[in-house]
Amino acid sequence: MRHSPPSVRFALLLLTLDAVLWFTFGVVAACGGIASINHPPVLRWVMAGMAWVGATALAGIALLLSRRSRPAFFVAISLLTIIAVLSITDQIGIADLVALAVSAAPLGLLLKDRAWYLRPNNAAGGATMDNRADHRQDPP
Repeated sequence: MRHSPPSVRFALLLLTLDAVLWFTFGVVAACGGIASINHPPVLRWVMAGMAWVGATALAGIALLLSRRSRPAFFVAISLLTIIAVLSITDQIGIADLVALAVSAAPLGLLLKDRAWYLRPNNAAGGATMDNRADHRQDPP
């Protein structure tokens, strides 16, 4: 990631922030700290577990995207789209708008920089097929 554009680094930062927010939501939900969620403890723990799975997925995707994984790019687009859509299918409040913004911003940045994520990774410093062909010598 040494030579990544600033918008790529910002998108990865936002993905990490999104993971932290979902983890925090899971902790607050599990502890019963959300007054509007008057569900039995089992349901609160299910909600917390789902939030923690989402947080883990987002953190893993951020890590894989920093290594320019093509499958991670497509999973990130799908997951962020699902989170953004589900954020507005509920009653809209401040927390929903924050979740929408934190999911939509990296989604937009990922789409903007898709050529960087989908370009073949040459991180090992080895020559690509094109470079090797340029340096090949013909036999005498």
